Amino acid sequence: MPRIVPTTYKTLITILLIALSLALVSGCTNNKAKTKELLAQDFHQLSNDDLTLYYYKLEDQIEVVEHKRTGSSISLGIGGGTYSHRRSGRGGIGISTGGSTHKIATGLRDRRNQVKLEMKHRGITP
Repeated sequence: MPRIVPTTYKTLITILLIALSLALVSGCTNNKAKTKELLAQDFHQLSNDDLTLYYYKLEDQIEVVEHKRTGSSISLGIGGGTYSHRRSGRGGIGISTGGSTHKIATGLRDRRNQVKLEMKHRGITP
């Protein structure tokens, strides 16, 4: 069985962490773009069916931004060490996201309230 050289191990871990970081950043960017797209839409000119659909899209995006969905946490932990009276060594690496930050989607919530009022004005119930 081939033995993994410590530098190769560190390189693999570094590549893995970079890939995870890029995936997380791209996910955040997609959420921001979706939020901007929703807030830029003129809901006053939408048909009744489209207005209802727009309302539900706002609801979904609020959940995404505020991390209310379960399973939104990612964590990775690697560690190791050798301890003896002659030599000691230790190592570790970790990454964790989600769960610790709670964002409020104020702009989306305000828009949702405006859409609710427009729906009420038109006699539509979500």
